[in-house]
Amino acid sequence: MKKLLRDILVIGWLNGWVPLLRGWVWLLANVITPITFLIILWIYGGETGLKWGLLGGLIWTVASNGISLIGDATFYRIEIKFQQMLVAAPVSPVAYALGLALSSFIFAAPAVAFFTGFLALLGGLTPAALGISAVVLALLWISTAGLGFVASTFINQMRYAWAVPGIMSAVLSSLAPVYWPASILPVEYLGSLLPTGAAGILCQSALGLAEYPPSLLASAWISLFAYSIVSLLLTAKVARWRER
Repeated sequence: MKKLLRDILVIGWLNGWVPLLRGWVWLLANVITPITFLIILWIYGGETGLKWGLLGGLIWTVASNGISLIGDATFYRIEIKFQQMLVAAPVSPVAYALGLALSSFIFAAPAVAFFTGFLALLGGLTPAALGISAVVLALLWISTAGLGFVASTFINQMRYAWAVPGIMSAVLSSLAPVYWPASILPVEYLGSLLPTGAAGILCQSALGLAEYPPSLLASAWISLFAYSIVSLLLTAKVARWRER
């Protein structure tokens, strides 16, 4: 466990903190889309819309950065053979995947801090809501990062590696109840089918933006934990170290 944690931190530092100091423009890239939605919701929904936009921005940022692992992992495997170097280290697939995910989260950290701080200023973030949201977002990060890493192993051409994350992020964040309540759906439980939807339901309930029955909240927790476990198992058992 100690070696696993060390490997995660080292990879996160190499691929996250060091590039961040040299390329701050990526910080802006992380907030462009959620800030756009935030402004639109604020204009049409006032303070309530602003809260929805801030929460949606949090979930969007965490999910999209986890999914963006596809691009980094594919680039390291195909272009510069960095992954092959780590195989000889040796570094486990889980440590490698979570290390890359941590590096992506480092880029997202300022945006996460902004959305969280703004929610706190609006009075929508109680200590209990903060604790629940932190657990939910951590599980979402694990889920999307694992899925992103596994998906990267099936991409053999770089031109697809940068397009797929954008498509997946849009699907996960717009087709799930992230910026809107699950009550809009014909069946509320459909909202928990995607990890972003499950995270949205739980955070919306914690922040008091929507009221859901206990059974739906339980379904969302089960869905999110299941995605996290499956993502880790797939990363450890299915993800391929070497290019075939």
